[in-house]
Amino acid sequence: MPILGSRIPVVGRTKTTMSNNKTIMGSNKVVSFEEVAKETAPLLQPSFFSKGFYHWVMFLLSLYTRIRENLKMDFESFVVLQVVVSHALYELNKTGTKSFSELELQMTDIRQRKYRKNSKLTYASISEVLQLPRETVRRKVMGLCKMTILTFNSSDGIKLGPAYKTIYKEFVTQTTLDLSSLLKKWKHMGALDAFFNIGK
Repeated sequence: MPILGSRIPVVGRTKTTMSNNKTIMGSNKVVSFEEVAKETAPLLQPSFFSKGFYHWVMFLLSLYTRIRENLKMDFESFVVLQVVVSHALYELNKTGTKSFSELELQMTDIRQRKYRKNSKLTYASISEVLQLPRETVRRKVMGLCKMTILTFNSSDGIKLGPAYKTIYKEFVTQTTLDLSSLLKKWKHMGALDAFFNIGK
């Protein structure tokens, strides 16, 4: 199964590359949480873990609710959108990292750029990454195109549309604030330090 940030499989004669680095999770890389818990027992007491886990679940529930209520889209459409966003970020980061404001300006301007033939995003590419049927991806993309969140044509492939600027400015901002709040809660209860020590 392809992994975001890795090479997207060959589609026909073209290959879409999101990164040259592969992230591989082999069986020898999987960490047993039970073993970690034994090693870090003082840091991962049951009450400690349950409270941290609760904050994480509430973060996810808030995210899902905002996707449905604010963005007016289903979760599969949201994940398809994130593949397009990740591709845009990969292309933008080739010229160096960006601040929030710089990214806001360049994220939507990227739709004006012409991608090389082997770097445009296709239905098949997204289908491979998410392991979703190609027809499902096509329907989700078309729905997002109607909302002008995405754009699509055969020469440029799938890109971010003009409406994504509002999502970035409002939804991404709120998600960043929510994530900051979650990390502060974990930091206050000592969970953040515990996470950093897992697997050491």
